[in-house]
Amino acid sequence: MTATDVELIDIVKDFESGAGRVRAVDHVSVQIADGEFFALLGPSGCGKTTTLRLIAGFEQPTAGQVLIRGRAMQGIPAYHRPVNTVFQDYALFPHLTVEQNIMFGLQMEGVEKKEAQKRALESLEQVRLPGVGGRRPHQLSGGQQQRVALARALVKQPAVLLLDEPLGALDLKLRKNMQVELKALQRDVGITFIYVTHDQEEAITMADRIAVMNHGEMLQVGTPKEIYERPGTHFVADFIGETNFVDGTLLERGEAGFGMVKLMNDAVIRAQLSDTLASEGGPVLVAIRPERISISRADAGPAGAGMTSLSATLVDSQYIGTDTRFTLQIGENIELVARLQNIDDLPKAAFSIGQAVTASWGETSTTILDH
Repeated sequence: MTATDVELIDIVKDFESGAGRVRAVDHVSVQIADGEFFALLGPSGCGKTTTLRLIAGFEQPTAGQVLIRGRAMQGIPAYHRPVNTVFQDYALFPHLTVEQNIMFGLQMEGVEKKEAQKRALESLEQVRLPGVGGRRPHQLSGGQQQRVALARALVKQPAVLLLDEPLGALDLKLRKNMQVELKALQRDVGITFIYVTHDQEEAITMADRIAVMNHGEMLQVGTPKEIYERPGTHFVADFIGETNFVDGTLLERGEAGFGMVKLMNDAVIRAQLSDTLASEGGPVLVAIRPERISISRADAGPAGAGMTSLSATLVDSQYIGTDTRFTLQIGENIELVARLQNIDDLPKAAFSIGQAVTASWGETSTTILDH
């Protein structure tokens, strides 16, 4: 059984404001395993950074408990907790060399200079920056400075490393490269990373598990695949990637986690039920990812078992490099987006605006959510 490194038990955090008390974290409970890469994902103001600060000790909870390796952290200041934090602003001392920046925290703790130097050089090797110890921060690129900040945090050998949008200041290409490097580094060092981001792709790329937050609540916790394939709420499905939403009425709950839904155009389809679906015979939303929708000629014949097929008209197409994005009109009330990969330019060549087509998708690729 994997040990739990960090546990939040019914955490609440309120702040005073001119309008009264504002709740930033609302009854959050979660367990984060030893060696896990765990992402806190959500829009600005959702409570993810406040949650990280509660673990770090920069804030104290209004209610609830923070446990690190089974030990309650109530009243324990940040500098006595077995964690270290990397921020978006790397906060490197400009007047110190890279080596001195990394050694600083060790020397503040009384580590002898020779030992601190040895560990600093090892830490630079760890983040793949050998030979830069004598440089000043301004002599490094943004990506190199980010890795120096990581080395400075890791050199103290924390039980948990907390990262608050550390790649936010980098350009897109460098950020993508650093995502791969950061995940590889986490695997190498084997310690727990808790990573705050508003970037869905970043979280999906790096994290073992993701907690999607909004309005201070953890709406869903799961692996990237679980979050993407089986969203539990409208917000999660909408926030993670692109999703089609179609209004409908739940006719019945079937067996094996499936239900029957009547859509606005009176078509009845079968789809999987969200684990949190509460509606009984009422309005629901059907969520369908665009890349799960296939398009065929109107006369192509019926789809196979376990598939839903509806007649549609192709009303728009956009070439976006790897894919072509098609807009489909189904009856008067339903509009769907489908994305097909450009393999030998097939999607673009095969369909034209105004063409009658059939839109098909698998029942397991469709999720019924509360409206």
